[in-house]
Amino acid sequence: MKKFIILFIVVNSLSTIAFAQSPKKYSAQEVKDDLEYMYDMLEKCSYDLFALNSKENMDIMYSRLYKSIDDSLTEVEIYRKYIPLVAATKMSHCMMNKPWGYYINHYIKDGGTLFPLSIYFSGDKALVNENYSANSSINEHDEILSINGKPINEFLQGFYENMSGPTEYYINSIIEKTGFPRLYWCFNGEKKSFRLKIKKTNGIISSQRVYAMAASEYEDKINAQAAEDKDERTFEFLNEHVVHLIPGGFINMNSNKDLNSPEAFDNTEFCHFIDSAFNSFKQKGIEHLIIDLRDNLGGDNSFSDYMIAYFADTSFSMASQMQMKTSQHTKDIWKDLKLPEIQEIKKQIMSLENGTRFDVNIQQYHPQPETKKFKGSVYVLVNRYSYSNAAMTACIIQDYGFGKIIGEETTDEVSSYGSIHRIDLPNTKFRVYYPKSFFVRPNGDPTPRGVVPNHIVFDDLLTDKDEVLEYTLKLIESK
Repeated sequence: MKKFIILFIVVNSLSTIAFAQSPKKYSAQEVKDDLEYMYDMLEKCSYDLFALNSKENMDIMYSRLYKSIDDSLTEVEIYRKYIPLVAATKMSHCMMNKPWGYYINHYIKDGGTLFPLSIYFSGDKALVNENYSANSSINEHDEILSINGKPINEFLQGFYENMSGPTEYYINSIIEKTGFPRLYWCFNGEKKSFRLKIKKTNGIISSQRVYAMAASEYEDKINAQAAEDKDERTFEFLNEHVVHLIPGGFINMNSNKDLNSPEAFDNTEFCHFIDSAFNSFKQKGIEHLIIDLRDNLGGDNSFSDYMIAYFADTSFSMASQMQMKTSQHTKDIWKDLKLPEIQEIKKQIMSLENGTRFDVNIQQYHPQPETKKFKGSVYVLVNRYSYSNAAMTACIIQDYGFGKIIGEETTDEVSSYGSIHRIDLPNTKFRVYYPKSFFVRPNGDPTPRGVVPNHIVFDDLLTDKDEVLEYTLKLIESK
């Protein structure tokens, strides 16, 4: 079993829900109207849509795209038209859901096929993770040098132009999570065979041909793997001194994880779990706490702050500075949010003129009372799949000195644009997400970079060991 599982329909957001649509065509005017609505709303609602790509460049892209729409289009064709414009923002939290409704309800059922290899990245190399083809001469960890005559780096440029994110490192992690075969189809359509140049682990280079596999077969295999990788909250006592805590996603597990729904931010269930967990740690006399944020998609800081408060030795906040922008759409979402801890921000959002950027009075979160606090050492495990608020949680712990970070650098940046909401396009019903805020990490460093661990450790995919956890346990023993 591979060490990372490609999660079904996981993209660079907490929740990307496939919506079922008939394979109808939308008129050119409907497609143009939705494009105009999308671009207008993204500009009005985003904190700064043009922060990482100039308005001039984006306007040129929009104009060319608008003029290119001269006939009716299917859902997939619309997606392929729109997505380069959204991706051009270069923001991980400005994104558009992929045409999974069509893929699930029509493409798979109609016998559609996919590229038969899944891949992962090691540095600048694209390596085979799984070979689902009948070509047995291609093995796990072989390097893919080219696809259909295109060098792999050149080939991947088509992916980077169609995926939201600030860096290739970030986008590569999303390719791994979403699945290269699915994304190949999303961006390139169906192809029945592929010419590959492969470099074996022994250095031998050869040309190979593989034939497409049934999409239904691919999903069966992936779903079987994903069933073993459930998002759950749990902890395990590794010995009488050490506990391994997996807090799970920082979102209400009992909700449908719709970020436009107030229920998604109800942290009652999470707080009960954390209370119970830390009470158990205290009763057991645990001295070392390992918090595992690997493969954690993130969520809301009202969850993670509650956890951090159990071992924080001073008051803390998620950022040194933070600004938000209000808009009518954001107001429509916030008007029904009733959580006490966000009422001050809500008042600003609801009262200020649309388009106003304002400084957020960043909430200081206080430690738990001394009688409840965990007073041992804390170690936090992260990897390239520690996204959004999971990366921010590690950042807070690192910047305030509450614990040590171990693993690989997170791909999500921790001085960045975030706090996402969703826009539904009126005709095509595509979902588009925008970041309404900009924040700087607690230590004040505005550099757009992920969390760099105190101890950089990579998981070796050639073994079945958990090298990161083993390193952490040895580090604890050495102390």
